[in-house]
Parts: sequence; structure tokens; C-alpha cells
Amino acid sequence: MTRTSPLSRRILLVTLAGGVVAALVALVLTVPVVQGVARDQAREELVRSVDSLAAKPAAAARLIAQEQKVLGRDDRRYAIVRRGGNVTGAAGDLLTDDQVAELLATGTLSATSTVDGETILIEGRQTRRGFSAVAVQPVTGVDEATSALRRRLLLALLLGLAAAGTLGLVLSRTLTRSVAAAAGAARRLAAGERGVPIGSSSVREFDDMGSAVASLDEALAASEGRQREFLLSISHEIRTPLTALRGYAEALADGAIAPSDVPETGETLVAETARLDRFVSDLLALARLEAEDFPIDGQDVSVAGLLSDVQQAWQATCEREGVTLRAETGPATVHTDPMRLRQLLDGLVENAIRATSTGGVVEVRTLRTATEVTIEVEDAGPGLESADLRDAFERGVLHARYRDVRAVGTGLGLSIAHRLASRMGMRLEVRNGVDRGAVFAVVVPIR
Repeated sequence: MTRTSPLSRRILLVTLAGGVVAALVALVLTVPVVQGVARDQAREELVRSVDSLAAKPAAAARLIAQEQKVLGRDDRRYAIVRRGGNVTGAAGDLLTDDQVAELLATGTLSATSTVDGETILIEGRQTRRGFSAVAVQPVTGVDEATSALRRRLLLALLLGLAAAGTLGLVLSRTLTRSVAAAAGAARRLAAGERGVPIGSSSVREFDDMGSAVASLDEALAASEGRQREFLLSISHEIRTPLTALRGYAEALADGAIAPSDVPETGETLVAETARLDRFVSDLLALARLEAEDFPIDGQDVSVAGLLSDVQQAWQATCEREGVTLRAETGPATVHTDPMRLRQLLDGLVENAIRATSTGGVVEVRTLRTATEVTIEVEDAGPGLESADLRDAFERGVLHARYRDVRAVGTGLGLSIAHRLASRMGMRLEVRNGVDRGAVFAVVVPIR
């Protein structure tokens, strides 16, 4: 099982880690720069002091180098180098022969040496008075000043790190408050509560998350409302044949039906039983369509042959209802499941026959483009209102709207057809005909 930790803790840790990394990078980059700048500044001051010594008369310069050890900073030492290489002064023992030779040869000396483990800066200048002035300064004082500066810098970084941690804590609590509120609302929705209030957030992404949860709340409420209406409708429709079956069964048990009326009673019982069987079959069809393992056996199917089979299968029903069924099609082949497509067309033809009055015509035709084959089923019924076109494939909506007006089925057929077309990669569309009636079109893509 994956271990989890609060988002607030992660935000705080990331903020602190970022602050620590930034502080370390600042120290690594800043300390050498500060130390280098301090040493460069110390060398510049040393150059100015040796220039000042070189500008003095020879006697004064020798006096300073030999007797007076201080000129500027109290840790500087000086020396005088004559043309012959003779070195006098307090800093004379700090110069090497190579440095003296370089000073006499080039007229200038700028070096860094280590004497007894101590690093020193050396600057020398040759004068026109026949001698060269040399100033020496250890970097200990410079490094001490740099250390003080580093301590101040470290203190500032620590204060910045503390401020980053504080801001990270405030930020984590602010952000996670919206996440926790959304999670709490989702849990309440999962528990069955609806109309859960969702607060807004100043962070766009969290506000979008809250809006998504609120939209889910509305969708769940609407879906459950449709389910309740559907179940109520189904319960009402099933109760009617059950009442009839029970009434006739009680009459038979009581001997209230004359022997001559038994055949007619049996026909009524068969019809009501068939009606119940139809409800159960439609409900099972819906359940299968919702299953993830819904099988589809794709193969090349001749549309003309399929429509011929449909026309032949429904011919007897059409004759009994006084309806004419016409099929107009050309050569067209689609790759799909023939049994499922036949099931889909059977449902549309049955719906069209039911909507068409005696003497009317139901037309089935095929239209083909370069990318699609469209099979249209047009009835000669009263057509559909604009609201009907919008709700045609909603479970039981048209059934509830027109069951007291004209003949209707179980209220599930068009919903099953729409879902079946979707599962097969097709589209099921509806519109009104040119004169009257409704046209249901199955659009099959050509692969």
C-alpha cells in the first residue's frame, strides 16, 4: 500500500528545501566573490601605500622602511630594494630572491606568498631615485573582515529561510484548505448527499476543481432524478399487466369465467404476459449495453441484403396493421456487426410502424457518401415537436409524454437504439420529415 502524506507538509518541505538550496547556492557563490573583492581592495590599498612610499625622498623612504613600521594599516611592513639588490626594512626578510630579481628587472612586483603558513600580499614599485619601494600585508586581517561579512550574510540567509518557511506554512494551509473542502464535499456526495455547498477559491485551478465537484453534484442529482422517474414509469407500466393477470387469475380460480370465455381470457393473459416479457427484455438489453465486455463481431455487411431481410421480417406485421413498408437502397457495404445492426434497425422499424396510422407508409432508404452510409427510417406519423427531438433518446421521456395520447411501447426502445449505435461506433440522429412524420437515421462510417 502506498504511503501518503498531507499536501500541506509536502508544500512546506518543498518550500524549505528550496530555501535551503537557495541559501547554499548563495553561500557557495557569494563567499568566494566577497573574499576575492576584499583581497582586491586590500591590494589596491597596498598599491596606494607603496606608491606613497615611492614618492618620498630616498632618505625618508629608508627611514620609514627601517625604523617606522606603520604607514596606513598597522599590519603592513615595508622594504627598500636598491639597484644592486640590497634589501633593507622590516619586510626585507619576507621577499625571496626571485621576487627581488623580478622587481629589478620589470620595475613592478605584484605577488602573493605564503610565509610560515600565512598568506601575504606583496606590491613593489621602482622609483627614479635609484631604489624600489616594497609593501607587504598579511591577508589575515582581510579574511577576518570577510569572516564577519560572511557571518552577517549567513544570518541574513537564515532569516530569509525562516521567512520562506513561514510563507510556505501559510501558503500550504491556504491551498490545502480548498483541497480539503473539495475532498470533503466529494465524500459527502459519495455518501449520497446532494446539494453540497462548494466554496470558491482565489486560486484558479482550485476554483475550477470546486466548480467540477459542483457540476458533478448537479449531474448526479439529475441522473438520479431520471432514474427515479424511469423506475416509477416502469413500475406503473408493469403494474397494469400484473393487475390484469391477477384479476383474470382470481376470476378463473373462483370459477367466475364461463367455459366459453376461457379462450378469450387465455388470449388476454398471453398478451399481458408478452407485454411483461417485453419490459424484461428491454431492461436486460439496457444492462448488456452498459457492460464493458459488450461483444461486437465486426464483418463486411451488405446493406441491401440486410434491408431485404428487415422488410421480409416485418411484412406480416405491416399487413396486419395496414401499413406499407418500402425499402430503397443501392449497393453499399459497411464493416460492422450484422446482428447488432439488424437489432438496431428492427427497433426503429417497429417504432415507425407503431407511429404510422392505417394506410400510411414506412420508408427505409440508404444514402451514401465517400465516408458514411446513412440508413433512414421514416414514418408517416404526427412527427415530433422541438422538445421531442431534444428528448427523443432519453429513457421514457416520450413514453411518459404520449402514453395517454397515442400508442407507445415500453419507453426504452429509442434509448436502447441510441446506446447500441454509440457502442458500435455509429450515430443515431432524428429529425422531422419534409411533410410529416419523423426520420430516424443510422450513420455508419465507412472504414
